[in-house]
Amino acid sequence: MKERDTTFTILSAIGIILILLGHLDFDVATFGGLFPYYSYHVMIFVFIAGYFRKPDSKEAMESFILRKAKRLLLPYLVWNVIYGLISYVLRAEGFDFAGELNLYNIFAAPFVGGHQFGLNSPAWFVPALFLLEVCDICARKVISYIYCRVCVREDDADGDAIYGTFMEWVFMAAYLAVGMTAVYLSQRGSVYDLYRIPARLMLMAPSLQFGRLYRTRLKRYDITPGIIYFPLLFIMNLILTTTHGGLAYSTVWVTGFAGTILTPFITSLTGIALWLRVSKILCKLYEKKNDSAFHVVGEHERAERISPTFRLMQGIGTHTFDIMLHHLAVFMIIKEIFAHISLHTGRCGDFDMMKYRTDIYYTYIPDGIEGYKWIYLISGLLIPMLVGYLTDHARKRIREAVKKDKTDNGGLQ
Repeated sequence: MKERDTTFTILSAIGIILILLGHLDFDVATFGGLFPYYSYHVMIFVFIAGYFRKPDSKEAMESFILRKAKRLLLPYLVWNVIYGLISYVLRAEGFDFAGELNLYNIFAAPFVGGHQFGLNSPAWFVPALFLLEVCDICARKVISYIYCRVCVREDDADGDAIYGTFMEWVFMAAYLAVGMTAVYLSQRGSVYDLYRIPARLMLMAPSLQFGRLYRTRLKRYDITPGIIYFPLLFIMNLILTTTHGGLAYSTVWVTGFAGTILTPFITSLTGIALWLRVSKILCKLYEKKNDSAFHVVGEHERAERISPTFRLMQGIGTHTFDIMLHHLAVFMIIKEIFAHISLHTGRCGDFDMMKYRTDIYYTYIPDGIEGYKWIYLISGLLIPMLVGYLTDHARKRIREAVKKDKTDNGGLQ
């Protein structure tokens, strides 16, 4: 049975909820603007990727890249084609945010900006994470090889000898320097067009390494009492907000940095630390010793006794790819309903048809009532999660059919 880390399942769920809240401009979890979503929410997922990235001495670099491409890029590109076809229809109907259906937007644009078809633009993170992990493993393989030779550890020369050693601190310092360089170049106006590709990876690199560093060197020390822990985080962000102004920045475009070149990494750290501790607290509430109703279900385990609330959190936390990929499409369907109401009933008279057709991030709320954003949020979580379950089921059936076919053919031979 394959178990998941319960705390990080909850953290993943919280992270994707924060992504949707940011796209809705729904200020319900920023604590008065001290923790703006765009100062850390993307970095939560980079941190999680670093946390779970463990070396495998038996795995060649080519195998790693192919495995990551199959897991991340292949499903992304399949859906990119589907959204490209949808975009073709939308453009014919006059929607300006939809890009043209061509080979560039299908295969190249995802790595440049990822906003090629509008509806799937939040999934820009998937190709970026793939490139980041490939660059990371290449760097670590080279440094690990040199480290083995210098330390006369030729028996471990083929593995990742630096994993979990003091060298993780060296990598942290190096990646932080790389990230600060990206911020510095952005503040000088030197990050634009294709330069955004390496700059984006440079900006994300410290959070990836922080995830690895946390797992290997810091996790055992994460025991500060909450009565001290939370006030420290809030005071730190209060000071930063007072001295630097807005803390939000754009990870995808590598712009909008306030304060020093170190500020965005401090706010990423405080945001991750805040919700990681919240996830741990929730994990303790859900996990009871000797009570199977509160542990995370494995791949083949039945889920009847799982707490409904945690089952929902698990579903969200294990389908973040689907939610990230499809939630804007769900928002679009909701706006389409409001558009029809506005055109045919006379209600929703403040609906802005121009923004609806030109701005994919336009969120219409009747009469300015913020409570309507809960409809967007809940729908944007549950409907993509359902799509994820259906696609998982379809893939499982296909694999079973292929396996059965191979078995039958083998029997005939």
